[in-house]
Amino acid sequence: MAENNRTRKDRSPKACPREGCPGMSFDGEKYCSLTCRSIAYELENTQRVCEYIGDTPLTTELWTEAVALGDACSRYLQLGYQLRMLALDSGITPKQWQEIRKGRGTAS
Repeated sequence: MAENNRTRKDRSPKACPREGCPGMSFDGEKYCSLTCRSIAYELENTQRVCEYIGDTPLTTELWTEAVALGDACSRYLQLGYQLRMLALDSGITPKQWQEIRKGRGTAS
């Protein structure tokens, strides 16, 4: 039976489209994580609101905070990746790492 390419998701990894994000998306997902997706949507929503209202001290402050939130998320994800790589280099398996993150791992 022939595959229907219109309904099949591309599973190859792609760079997360959120500006500044160091992550990769997998399994046909647009963003690398739910957190990244949420931040991207908030940035888009905030941009629309600020453009509609116009340049005011409040819109400037709101936009500044939205950008800072995105930057903090990028830094958080980068640090998490670095910690995962350190853990894997020390002998923790990818499966063990996921169990630890889910709260089912034990420190040994």
